[in-house]
Amino acid sequence: MAQERRLPLLDALESCGIEVLAVCDCKEARRMLEAQPPVQVVVTDAALLDGDWRRVLEIVVQGRRKIEVVVCSRLGDHKLWLDVLEQGGYDVLVEPYRHEEVRRTLEVAASRSYFRSPAQATSHQPKAARAAVAGMRG
Repeated sequence: MAQERRLPLLDALESCGIEVLAVCDCKEARRMLEAQPPVQVVVTDAALLDGDWRRVLEIVVQGRRKIEVVVCSRLGDHKLWLDVLEQGGYDVLVEPYRHEEVRRTLEVAASRSYFRSPAQATSHQPKAARAAVAGMRG
């Protein structure tokens, strides 16, 4: 993701109090997801240097992680939105990134991820959201 597209999204995420773990491609996303403490949401650009959002979703599913995947796009493409939902992704964020929409989308996605984990569901006290963001560095 080009810097002029990346900065507004990172600003929106950070203004919502979401801890961001930025990576640049699918390979780095896989390494980060395997090594880091759990995240609740992966936010990915629709196209990455070594793949696309489908590859990121595949990485999440292969790791049997209870993580929601949100795809970012420059255009409001109805076909992309349907593809993301049909393949098991959570939602699509479209530029320009409005802080309230980003906050709402990621809070609901994080809570869905949180309550999908049986160990966490018993405590009923969600932790602060952590989001892995693919396509954000470089």
